[in-house]
Amino acid sequence: MGEVYRATDTKLGRDVALKVLPPEVARDPERLARFQREARAVAALNHPNVVTVYSVEECDGVHFLTMELIEGTSLDRLIPRGGVPVERIVEIASALAEALAAAHEKGIVHRDLKPANVMVTNDGRVKVLDFGLAKDVRGEGASDATLTSADHTQAGIVMGTPAYMSPEQVSGRALDHRTDIFSLGVVLHEMATGKRPFEGSSSAELVSAILRDNPPPITDVRADLPSDLARIIRRCLEKDPRHRVQTARDISNEFRDLARQTSQAVAVPAAPSRGAPKADSGAARALAGVPTTSIAGVKRRTVVLATALSLLVIGSVGAGLYLRKARVGVIDSVAVLPLENRSNDPDADYISDGITESINNSLARVPSLSVTPHSVASHYKGKAMDVRKVGDELHVQAVLAGSVAQRGDDLTIDVELDDVRNGKQLWGEQYRRKLADLLAVQNDIAREVSERLGSQLSAADQQKLTKGSTDNPEAYQLYLKGKFYTNKLTKDGFAKGIDYFNQAIAVDPNYGLAYSGLAYNYINQEDWFMPPSEGAPKAKDAAEKALAIDESDALAHVSLGIEEQWYEWDWAAAEREFKRAIELSPSNVDAHLFYAWSLAPLGRKDEALAEARRSQQADPLDSLANFAVGSILVFTRQWDPAIQSLRTGIELDPNFWLDECYLARAYEQKGRLPEAVAESQRAVNLEKDNSETWSDLGYALAISGKKADAQKVIDHMKQLSATTWIAPYNIAVIYVGLGEKDQAFDWLERAYKSRSYYMAEYLPTDSRVDSLRSDPRFADLLRRVGLPEAKP
Repeated sequence: MGEVYRATDTKLGRDVALKVLPPEVARDPERLARFQREARAVAALNHPNVVTVYSVEECDGVHFLTMELIEGTSLDRLIPRGGVPVERIVEIASALAEALAAAHEKGIVHRDLKPANVMVTNDGRVKVLDFGLAKDVRGEGASDATLTSADHTQAGIVMGTPAYMSPEQVSGRALDHRTDIFSLGVVLHEMATGKRPFEGSSSAELVSAILRDNPPPITDVRADLPSDLARIIRRCLEKDPRHRVQTARDISNEFRDLARQTSQAVAVPAAPSRGAPKADSGAARALAGVPTTSIAGVKRRTVVLATALSLLVIGSVGAGLYLRKARVGVIDSVAVLPLENRSNDPDADYISDGITESINNSLARVPSLSVTPHSVASHYKGKAMDVRKVGDELHVQAVLAGSVAQRGDDLTIDVELDDVRNGKQLWGEQYRRKLADLLAVQNDIAREVSERLGSQLSAADQQKLTKGSTDNPEAYQLYLKGKFYTNKLTKDGFAKGIDYFNQAIAVDPNYGLAYSGLAYNYINQEDWFMPPSEGAPKAKDAAEKALAIDESDALAHVSLGIEEQWYEWDWAAAEREFKRAIELSPSNVDAHLFYAWSLAPLGRKDEALAEARRSQQADPLDSLANFAVGSILVFTRQWDPAIQSLRTGIELDPNFWLDECYLARAYEQKGRLPEAVAESQRAVNLEKDNSETWSDLGYALAISGKKADAQKVIDHMKQLSATTWIAPYNIAVIYVGLGEKDQAFDWLERAYKSRSYYMAEYLPTDSRVDSLRSDPRFADLLRRVGLPEAKP
């Protein structure tokens, strides 16, 4: 309904919120006039539990509201999975009922009451906000009662949030204040049980549930809840408005009585000894937060209460601290979700992506923290997120989320750390800095998050947060750009990535991460877009420089291991590096998958498949990790499982061309040649710059009897070699399919002389070259590459 900004009222010297109307509302005279009437009605509300609207303004054609700025946490982030403690439910419900009563008595219906529109301020006050769908129903006739439509001419267009709508609202019928009472019932049910009363896997199913289903009593879910609370919620959720509680004032009165009953039930009569301090509000608040949703929880609360009461003899502050620690504890697992780029400039993704990964990598160095790999968390980029659901999916106790906005040289970074177990915000901050301060902000956030999670950082741990990094802001920005373009995995992206990494190193020659990123860039180009003799030495040099600066850089160990295998053909050295990378970062996807690919050529099939599966387990959504399993199944000649695995990978990421290549190879061995040609053609369509896709297509055409077409592919690849690197192995494979063994061996010899990675990775296991294996020249090639002559 609008865009909200934090602003400063320069006349009165106070911070306010500005809610700016969308242009389509401002351009429509009827809608604008209606909005202004309703905004004035809301502005007339003067209640401590309702956000205050100061004024309705217009400046240079921009229409906006000035409103009270509320700082705190929205209720949806404060509801734990097991529900809120009874005392707190009563407190919040009383405030909500009072707010609705005040609005209804002035003829205002909210129409979008939900936890996200309820704020609990930092000092514990409850505020209802976002009356963007509110309606003044005074003076309306029956035909003009509050319709769930944008204006009078659009009857039946449902507005609001479906999960919290009343039956009459989802049906597009006329509304009155009782629709808010139903929504309040949904909110109360969610606070009591941790779940909404109506659910569905689609909008249609949700609407059907609201119209049809009656949720079970909340006491079936939580035996500790009062029966009166269950009765109030049931009455609020009546389908027929006539059968509901009729006014919010009645609900307020109900909760006033319930508050008295609750306070009497939890009162602990005590005769403190002379001189014993009184319990402070901090201890009481801490006690109210201890969950009581299970027998174990009740027992734990009893122990905590007993210990806290004993601490009262020592002092109320000590009791409060103990109770807060008992409730929160030390969080040992966290996920850093992708920061949203709110800069309206896709090129600024390098900032949001880069700072997310940097924070993740910094926290991953803290021994006491288990940090979700960045490759896993990155799958949530661009998606609407419920942090509690994300916490469940990633099996973490805390989640860091936020956004980045760049305006010229100015940055605004908003971050929030949530305890997803208890639905509580642990920390939130807004950083307004210059672009040059980006590095300092990243370090500040990582350090603050670690401390808020209760991690015990030694001096050595503090150093680990920035080890291998840089103190130079310019170098840091250049590094982020290098990572951003390298991760595109395109020929142009690799070239830009190298340029930015080298610029970063020129600014700070001791920037370990820049060397590590440079090494990984060269490796990904090797034998695809760059001759091994050019890329491999540069990759190895960069990896060794990164490790000289920071020996604990897992990615640098992976890069060095790859070069030891692919270029040096030193298999023992490669294995040492891969094992060291896994030791440093057990959930590192790259470490497991490249180790798998180094084991397969050595005939260690079971170990290779196990490592590939570990890579997949580390990140089930990662395209390369899923491909690792499919590729090892192809290398080990398990055709049917390979086909199934690779098809799954294609469903996951239809644009990942390597899955198409390897699926074609499996189809070839099953005699499904038309399908093999089709898959190879799809791979070429997805990746025309890489000679491996052309090689697969040419081979599939050749063994399908389309030799002239296969020869055209070879001719095309030779023409491309004038302007780009074409791996000789990829031409040799097509000659094998054509039955021209001498030509095949000639190109394989060229591949050997170029120290092609295909010779170390593919030659021992590639089913496409099986017809060459009985030739002495093939055994000699294997011997020179340092591989066993055993059958694949």
